[in-house]
Amino acid sequence: MKALLVDGYNIIYAHPDLAAIMRRDQDNAREGLLKELAPLASPDHYELVMVVFDAAGSSQPEAVMQERGGIRVVFTRRQQSADAFIERVVRRLVPGNEVVVATSDRLLLNLVSGFGARTVDGPSLLGMTAEAQRETREEMKRMAGASRTPLEDRVSEDIRRLLDEMRYQA
Repeated sequence: MKALLVDGYNIIYAHPDLAAIMRRDQDNAREGLLKELAPLASPDHYELVMVVFDAAGSSQPEAVMQERGGIRVVFTRRQQSADAFIERVVRRLVPGNEVVVATSDRLLLNLVSGFGARTVDGPSLLGMTAEAQRETREEMKRMAGASRTPLEDRVSEDIRRLLDEMRYQA
């Protein structure tokens, strides 16, 4: 399995537009990050995309997990940092799986790479999302164009001949 673990607030602050939104509205900044990451949450890219938001200062006794458009969103429990949560998940996932951790936090990058995870910083992740969005747009254009091509132009001459025979025999 290919898994991508994202240090949520760290990546928001690495994204100039989301960082500006974060100063005004945390919920919209988080939603913006999830929207950016959505193209990576596909079998072509990652089977598991998990975005971890630090809730260490909150009063919730347990972590809260939600599924949002193919992305698993985690708000850590009281007195637990996103870094600690990500570290624990990486240690469990690395054996037998390809794990990528996205953060610009040097300490976390060094720690998880020591467990065998691949790491990317904020700007690299944003480049990955831009590439995935471009691929998605191209695929949608290709599919839209293919649906307008008549069937007779999409099948071989032999198949067309067989279809004509069937049509005129009835």
